[in-house]
Amino acid sequence: MDSAKIVKIFLFLGVLIIGVPIIMQFLPAPLNMERIIEGFKKSDLGIVEVQIMNSPTNESVAQISFMVGGALVNIYQYDNEGTIARYAEMYKKDPGTAIVEAWGLAQSLGAAPSKNKPERVARRRMFLLVTQGEDTVLLDRIVKIFTSL
Repeated sequence: MDSAKIVKIFLFLGVLIIGVPIIMQFLPAPLNMERIIEGFKKSDLGIVEVQIMNSPTNESVAQISFMVGGALVNIYQYDNEGTIARYAEMYKKDPGTAIVEAWGLAQSLGAAPSKNKPERVARRRMFLLVTQGEDTVLLDRIVKIFTSL
């Protein structure tokens, strides 16, 4: 083998050995429950009553629940793509219901006002956030914080 090729191979391996750790520093940390809680604690919203559920619901493998400024936040972790997709779709409102609620059509026809609290749902990888509260601006901020982690 030519000595120039050997030098190029060793040079390439040296750059690879030095470059990989530097590149790894710029990649984001993997998302987990602890990182989610820390992300909410670093935000200017007050996070209280953090509970790690011993028996998670909605077929999840892990669940945390906490309050943020009067809104209830549940975060579910899944290990199955089909299960998280099913629950993400289940929590979303269909377009017809969203229009009826936004325009107040049911109340204009004489129906009683809905007692359901406003709700927001967001999915990030294998995590599903479901938050409920009276303040929709707060709910939108909670979703924005979750999706930016």
